[in-house]
Amino acid sequence: MAGTESEDENQMQLTDIDGGQITEDDANGPVVCVIVHEPTRRELADATRSCLAHASQIISSDWTDSADRAELGRLISTGEYPLNATVKRKHGHGLVVGVDPDREHVAEGVAAVDRTSVTDVIVNNLVALGESHTEIRDRVDVLVRGGASLHLNDTGAEIDSGNCDALLGGLISLDKAGVELQRAAEVQDVRDWLDNRSLPDRGRAPLGFEYVDGELVTAENFDEVRAVLSMARAGPDGERELSKRKAADRLGVAPRTVGRALDNLDRYGLEEEIGGE
Repeated sequence: MAGTESEDENQMQLTDIDGGQITEDDANGPVVCVIVHEPTRRELADATRSCLAHASQIISSDWTDSADRAELGRLISTGEYPLNATVKRKHGHGLVVGVDPDREHVAEGVAAVDRTSVTDVIVNNLVALGESHTEIRDRVDVLVRGGASLHLNDTGAEIDSGNCDALLGGLISLDKAGVELQRAAEVQDVRDWLDNRSLPDRGRAPLGFEYVDGELVTAENFDEVRAVLSMARAGPDGERELSKRKAADRLGVAPRTVGRALDNLDRYGLEEEIGGE
């Protein structure tokens, strides 16, 4: 996010902005960017607090505690917090919020993610990403194709490389439907145009598995997945032969997906091996 960070501590009182580069520790774990857009400061304050809480759960740390979030919300709603397109950052994690209808802050946030090692992007809702179906589609594509998982705070849905094609296809269909039909379909109703199965499915098969006639079975790439996970898991000294990001690159999935698999190593017959090391 070089060139877009703020060094002014008064601009983001929920943190002391360090402006530092992403460290190796950051690169091995989730690195988040929170992008929030609402039409009014009051709505923005509420949405920002909620999205930051969501981000803290992904990071599994006290990046922002409840008191910090409440104070930032107060500053936003009272007008004391300046709104601009600058991405503020702490420990490699980013935040950009605004009410500008042109969404310059959203554009800058997406561009910053595209330039860095962000693994997870949290937005307050899908509509925040753009004024039109085309704009939303393009920004989802940039985020996900770049390796990040996109989290929709309002629904809890997660869009990643494994399920974004259906969403993008639905938005493309709306573009091709013509101006009149697009006018009839408010952007807020985009999700209603898509079959529920086309949206991120929390019940989708785990990495290396697939559903056949409703039964969870190993997929063709199971052995490859298992081999990569065996290198990406932490050893007794905490070291890894392969970082989560490199493991994700090898498997063609998002780092978050690898992280979930590493949290369930017994599913791959690897838990006992760790205990025996």
